[in-house]
Amino acid sequence: MSRIARVLLLVWLMAAPAWPLRAADVAADASPPALPLPPEDVVLRAIADLPEVRYAEAAAEAARARGDKRAIGSAEAQLTFIPQQRRIDSGSRYREWELDLTKSVRWPGKVALDRRIGALEAGTGQLGVEDAHHQGARLLLAQWMAWLRAGTDARIAVEQVALLERDRAVIGRRVELGDAAVKDRLAADAALSEARALALESALADAAARRDLGATFPSLPLPQRAPLAIAPPALPGAPAAWVERIVTRSHEIGIARRNAERGVAEAARARADRVPDPVLGMRLLSDLGGREKVYGVVLSLPLGMRYRGAEAAEKGAQAAAARAQAELVEREVRLQAAQQVGRAVALHAVWRQRDAAFAAARASAAKADRAYALGEAGIAEVLLARQARQTAARASGRAAVDALEAVERVAVDAHERWHRHDETLPVQGDARPSASALKLPALGEWQGAE
Repeated sequence: MSRIARVLLLVWLMAAPAWPLRAADVAADASPPALPLPPEDVVLRAIADLPEVRYAEAAAEAARARGDKRAIGSAEAQLTFIPQQRRIDSGSRYREWELDLTKSVRWPGKVALDRRIGALEAGTGQLGVEDAHHQGARLLLAQWMAWLRAGTDARIAVEQVALLERDRAVIGRRVELGDAAVKDRLAADAALSEARALALESALADAAARRDLGATFPSLPLPQRAPLAIAPPALPGAPAAWVERIVTRSHEIGIARRNAERGVAEAARARADRVPDPVLGMRLLSDLGGREKVYGVVLSLPLGMRYRGAEAAEKGAQAAAARAQAELVEREVRLQAAQQVGRAVALHAVWRQRDAAFAAARASAAKADRAYALGEAGIAEVLLARQARQTAARASGRAAVDALEAVERVAVDAHERWHRHDETLPVQGDARPSASALKLPALGEWQGAE
């Protein structure tokens, strides 16, 4: 090949399609990149439509009804009517009847305990709704990030195919001109076929991830292609502050504590029940055809203490177990929060290294292209550099999605993202920053269907 032809080939190679943007490329832009997430109002509606959330709402209604039942009490007035006939030896007959109206009466202390238990049960049901919503947000985040990860792989695979198709065309032309061996074309054909197979597999994974997301959240509008996770943000603020916020706002801890409080109240109720509730009533009798009238008061008091004592002991042990369970739940939530926050910090550092490795692989591939154009390298070196660049690009893209998912998972668990209520974090000392210091970057504009 002549020197002029080599120069023209070099210029053509340098005009190749650009590889996916890196963080350094995005940093040159004045405006920060938008987070590849759907808008919050759309997400909240999609989560509210989940059957898990609707089930929890129905269960909360049932819990409120049970609380009302307990506050009202199950002891209702009982009316007893006994008609009878009296027959005496003289042959006379008289119509007689007896009327009793009785009702069990709870002691005032038991009424207060029943209302307390009912309120705690209703509150636990409402926390169950919030926890179901939180679990739905976690599920949506996981499936959304799986789609982003698959979409990133698919984009990189398609771009690799485009690059190898260009290489195949160049090599084919050089073989026709006698400037390259047939084995170079065969090597390019093999690399192109492998890249096309990988692109098909990536497209299938992308379609499957999008289908799973659409099936789980049918009311969530999805763009045709997954958004790009270019430069994930780092977790702002101190990691310890995020851990405390997650623990403070944990629905699991709230439910466990409510259950422990209810266990204590039920134990107190069982101890109070060792003094049985009296049954009070009125009694009216009509004898001898109405010639005799009897009016009286009924007082009934159940006897027997052993069963009630055993039940009180059982409730006391259950209360102790519930308190221990609450401590266990808080310990597990705190541990998981610390692990998740540490993961967010670590994965962002991993992504930065993966991004730097991709930059080096891209530069190496560009040098291999120029060396091949000048006849200073063979096709094997070019294809090897191309494969290394694709591997680095795939790893960098996945690392970006992993880092973004880890940060957003912390935000979801801390109720900073996709949460229905604007709760305030109680400040306990100077160790916790303000809400503004904990705020993540704002949601970007939603990218519609492409």
